[in-house]
Amino acid sequence: MITRHALVCAGGLALGLLAGCTSEELGQTQPWTSAADITGPLSPETAPVPGEVAFTAPMRLRVVTYNVHKGEDVAGLASAILGNPNLATADIFLLQEIEHHPGEGGCRAARLAALLGMGHVYAPERLQGDGTHGTAILSRYPLENPRVMALPQADLVGSGTRRIALYAEAVVGAVRLHLVDVHLDTRLNATDRILQLRPAVLDTPWPTVVAGDLNTNPYLWADSFIPQLAVGSVADSDQAPVLDDYMRHIDFTTPTARLGATWSGVVDARLDAIFTRGVTAVPGAVERGVTMSDHWPVWVDIVLP
Repeated sequence: MITRHALVCAGGLALGLLAGCTSEELGQTQPWTSAADITGPLSPETAPVPGEVAFTAPMRLRVVTYNVHKGEDVAGLASAILGNPNLATADIFLLQEIEHHPGEGGCRAARLAALLGMGHVYAPERLQGDGTHGTAILSRYPLENPRVMALPQADLVGSGTRRIALYAEAVVGAVRLHLVDVHLDTRLNATDRILQLRPAVLDTPWPTVVAGDLNTNPYLWADSFIPQLAVGSVADSDQAPVLDDYMRHIDFTTPTARLGATWSGVVDARLDAIFTRGVTAVPGAVERGVTMSDHWPVWVDIVLP
């Protein structure tokens, strides 16, 4: 069982920005589970990269994180990606909020991967209507050892939905790039957000890329369902810099920290991020001209060791 009190041991600047710690229980921490061992309606789906893969060295890869907001218009999504020169050349996509429904001719992640000439792993996190809703990793390079972790359910209201981290290894020549795709709860304050993410990232091997929709919103949450801006507070309520500080403390770099808002809503906010460990990361951009979702795609370039 994870507690907020346990986070004190982590140290770091991020913790100094958090208001207090208690011993309130946040839910069970689950181990990584091989995708092959998950059965039933929430079983993951994988497909290899079509055709032959050519390798060059040194290898510079472009990594994109994108919450596609269900990704219903797969053809339109592929067209938007291929029509954007910064996204069309990307090597790896970490997607959130993508779905699979019977009668559509295949999983949306699989269909998008096929249009982009990539392999994929799709992991459902919950049932949605007649299908499932989850996360996916798409890659031009082989994906191996897919795993899923059920994250601590830190939403105190209890939304009835499961949050997961999806893991896979992109095999790029002699290098295995460890990928972790996450989509965290919305109604969390900064301490709980760190605790929900922490089990999936703390002990990841090098080199690693962690990316996704972290939902680092600029609100304070009273009883986990009433959002409040920190008016007159001694501290900014924006959670993104706090999470950046925590990730830096556990040896990740934060190449998307200065790229600005990734979501347009009541207020523009930086909900999405990419973190890297053991690779050289070059900040890219937020592609605000791609409007297929309420989130914008975010990308960085990385140079493998």
